Amino acid sequence: MARLHEYQGKAILAANGFNIPRGRAASTPDEAVAVAKELLDQKGSEVVIKIQAWTTGRAALGGVAFAKKPDVARGHAARMLEMKVGQFPVEAVLVEEKIAIEREFFLSFAIDDATRAPTIIFAPGGGTGIEGRANSTRRIACDVNRGVDNAAVAAATTSCGLPPAAATELADSIRKLFAAARKVEARSLEVNPLVLTKDGQFVAADCRITIDDYAVARHPELK
Repeated sequence: MARLHEYQGKAILAANGFNIPRGRAASTPDEAVAVAKELLDQKGSEVVIKIQAWTTGRAALGGVAFAKKPDVARGHAARMLEMKVGQFPVEAVLVEEKIAIEREFFLSFAIDDATRAPTIIFAPGGGTGIEGRANSTRRIACDVNRGVDNAAVAAATTSCGLPPAAATELADSIRKLFAAARKVEARSLEVNPLVLTKDGQFVAADCRITIDDYAVARHPELK
């Protein structure tokens, strides 16, 4: 299985209609400074720097940091680019605007091995502690050709206490998730969290994508 870095996954999401934070990957401290300066000059108050490595708990590893000044971003990037995750060196960091979050949601597409069919898991509140929120977690059936079960999507999103317009946009995000996964033949695609910002926008704040090795050969844009 091919595991994409966060910045690669976000490019796929953006190409399929998701909002993503402004920012870019950087492979040197100088590149990180340039991105941070650009974002902060655009009336941003703070940026986040994240190691690009396929692992959970990046913050606990020291792989997530915030900066209000470009030189601080440089220091974080320099430190992170010297890190190793397991036996693998960190070769890039993602420098992005810090998002003002109002609410979080968890979205995950996966192929159910039992039914050999795609399924989407949706939950309000993000992925942290999702195991203890079974009552609010929804499994949404998908048809390979027809897409998501729209009735199930509507039931899931209208139960979140959102204004109608926001619930509609959230439902659209679920459909976009399926479309993105299908387009690149993803084995799994997780947006965690999908956030509703304080100015009313849904943004994919983080993501993880796994693609079958054979599918990668059919998608040169993933290389």
